[in-house]
Parts: sequence; C-alpha cells; structure tokens
Amino acid sequence: MDKERFKKIYAARRILLDIALRQFKAKYAGSRLGIWWALVTPLLLAASINVVFKGALKIGIPHYTFFVLAGLLPWFFFSNALLESVNSFQSNASVMRQSVFPREFIPAGTVLANLFTSLIGFICLLPFFFMMHPAQPWFCLYLIPVIFLHFVFVTGLGLFFSTASVFFRDLAHFLNIFFMVWFWMTPVFYTMDMIPFPYRWMMFFNPVSYYTAAYQRILVDGGMPPVSTLLVLLLSAGVSFLGGYSFFLNRENALLKKI
Repeated sequence: MDKERFKKIYAARRILLDIALRQFKAKYAGSRLGIWWALVTPLLLAASINVVFKGALKIGIPHYTFFVLAGLLPWFFFSNALLESVNSFQSNASVMRQSVFPREFIPAGTVLANLFTSLIGFICLLPFFFMMHPAQPWFCLYLIPVIFLHFVFVTGLGLFFSTASVFFRDLAHFLNIFFMVWFWMTPVFYTMDMIPFPYRWMMFFNPVSYYTAAYQRILVDGGMPPVSTLLVLLLSAGVSFLGGYSFFLNRENALLKKI
C-alpha cells in the first residue's frame, strides 16, 4: 500500500466508523428484541448443545455451558461477518464507483459492525465469567489482543471473499454450505484433545480453532492463552490481512468494471 493511500485511509477513518454504526443499527431496525438478538441466538444454541452433549453424551468439560458460549460468540462474529461481507461490493455498486472514501471500507465496515454485535454479547456475559474467577478480575484484559487479532484476521478474509465474489458469483452460496461444515470442524463444543489423532490434523490446520481455544482459555479458565497459541493468532491475522488486502488492491480496477 502506497503512502498516499494510507493518508487517504487515515483521513477518512471516521467514515469507517460511520459505515459500521449505520450497518449495526440497520441490522436491528424494527426488531422487537433489537440488539438482544446478539445474545439470544448464542444462548439458545448453547442450551441445545448443552442438552445433547452434556446431558445425552455425558461430556465431562467443567462449566460446559459457559465453555460453549465462550466459543460461540467469536464463531458468530467470524461467520456472520464473512457471510454478510461477501456480497458487500455488489450491494454498494453505486458507492463503489463514486470513490468518496476508500473502497475497502465497505467490507471492513461490515466486519466492524459484526464486531460491535459480538462485543455486546461479551459484555452481557462477562459478569457470569467474573463470578467464575472472583480472585482474578484482570483476566478479561487478555481479551483485548485476542479480539484485535481476531478482527484483523476476519477483515483480511472479508476483503478476500468480497473481492472474489465479484468474479465468482456462486461464492456466497458455497460459503453458506462451507461454514456449516467448518462449524463442526471447530472445537466450539469440544476440546482439541477429545479428537483422535487421525482426525486432529483438521483442528491444527483450522486457524479458527486457535481463536476459539484462546477465548475459552481466557473466559472459562481465567488465564492467558499459551504463547504458542498467541503466535498462531498473530501469524494467521498477518497472513489473512496482508493476503486479503493485496488480493483486493490487485483487482480493484477490474472489480469496478465487473460490478
């Protein structure tokens, strides 16, 4: 990215926040529960998973409901942000052609709006996690770098998928199916240790597994994720953002001709 583009992004940084806030408000406009849907959906899914895996299958993970919630909230941020951003360029074709602000703000704003939703869910549930760790009130500070790296990671993928979908229109449909499979391959309601070795490679090569494990380590165990996990988060965020942004920049001109 050249210096001029960086200056343009910095000068227009408030526009990114305005885009995200507008999308965030529009998402819950006219809804009776409003932003409470950010909490209701993961709570209902966590309750159903708890009945099946804790009740029927007798999984012996301590504080299982909270363990699942600690993984579901970041998963919903990840999946919803990408599924909503994949068609963001086509949906904002007129704005794209005007170039009144950096075009990458369109998918990035969608990701940021979903981050706001995720943060509301975390804020509502933090008191319950605090009750689990009354002697360690500082444990939630570990969330700050993890959430930041998670946002960078998802933004990079959002830039990639939103650009790619302009050239491959079936991508959005494929992602809907792929995310269903990806969810079950991510240790949201089980730990990596519970997967037999012949199949554990799927966890190791799934970067979302490390984000999920980091959130669960902080919120459920009240401790800092292992350094190895943090390094994986840093590497995956860097690769995702640099790769996704480069993909967008290299195809920006062709993208304008396609939308």
